[in-house]
Amino acid sequence: MKNRLIFLTALLMPLLLIPTFSQAQFEVGLGYLNSTPRGPMSTYINRASHGFSTDFAYRIPKTKLSVGVQFAISDYGYEKRQELYRFDNGYEGNVDVEIYNLFTNNSAYLRYDLVDNAFAQPYLFFGAGLSNISTDLSIIDPREAFTSDCPKPLETTTLVSDRTSYLLLGGGLRFDLSYPFKSLQRRTWLFDVRLNYLNGGEVRYMSLNEPNNNLTTARGENVSFDFVSAAQPDVIHEYHAGSSYRTPMQFITVNAGLFYVLGNNKGYGVRNLNSW
Repeated sequence: MKNRLIFLTALLMPLLLIPTFSQAQFEVGLGYLNSTPRGPMSTYINRASHGFSTDFAYRIPKTKLSVGVQFAISDYGYEKRQELYRFDNGYEGNVDVEIYNLFTNNSAYLRYDLVDNAFAQPYLFFGAGLSNISTDLSIIDPREAFTSDCPKPLETTTLVSDRTSYLLLGGGLRFDLSYPFKSLQRRTWLFDVRLNYLNGGEVRYMSLNEPNNNLTTARGENVSFDFVSAAQPDVIHEYHAGSSYRTPMQFITVNAGLFYVLGNNKGYGVRNLNSW
C-alpha cells in the first residue's frame, strides 16, 4: 500500500505543477564576456580578459523578478616560449612552453526588469558566486605539432590554483529583436548587454610580467616548475614561469549576448504588441 501511495504521488506531482510551468518563462543565453581588472589587481594584470558565458534563468510568474545562474570562463594571459629540452633518445632541441592563465566564475543572481514591454528593456542585477583562477603549463615538442593535429604534451602541470567568493552588482539593457525583425514572436529573442562590478576576496594568481608601476611595494612570489626528461632522470630542470601575487579580486565586467526565451510570453506588454 505504501509503495502504491509513493507511485501515485510521483505520478500526480507533474500534473500539479502544470499550472505553474504553464505561466513560467525560462531563458537560455550565450554571450561574450570582457573583464577588466580594477584596484590592486590591475597593477599585476594589465590587460582585459576575454571569454564566454552561459546563462540559465527563470522568471517568477506575474512579477518582473528573475533568478538565474551563469557559468563563465575567461583567458587573462597566454604566453608561448621556447626552451632547451633533452629527449629520450639523447637529442637536445627547443620545445614550446605554453602558459595558460584562466579563471571561471559561477554565479547565482537576481534580475529585476524595470521595463519589459518595449524595444529597449533596462534591468537591475545582483549576484554572488565562486571564482576559480589557475595557471597551467604545457611543454610541447614542436616537431610533433607539425605532424599531429593534437600533439601530446611532454609535460603538463598546474602552477597556481586558487579560489574566492565574490559579489556582483550592476545592470543592463535588453533589446527585443522582434521589433526590428517582424517575423519573430515578442520576447523570444533578446540581445542583452550587461555591465557589472565584481568584488571578491583575496586570491593568488600569476602575472607573466613584472608590474610597470615602480611605486608598488608588493613583492611577487616566484613560480617555478621542476621537470626531468627520461634521458636524464638525475638532472632536474627548473623553469621559471613568472611571479604570483595575492590581492582582492576586482573586475569591471561587460557581457553581451543572445537570450532565447521559452515558455509563456503572455502578459508582457500585450498592449504594445503592434507598436514601435
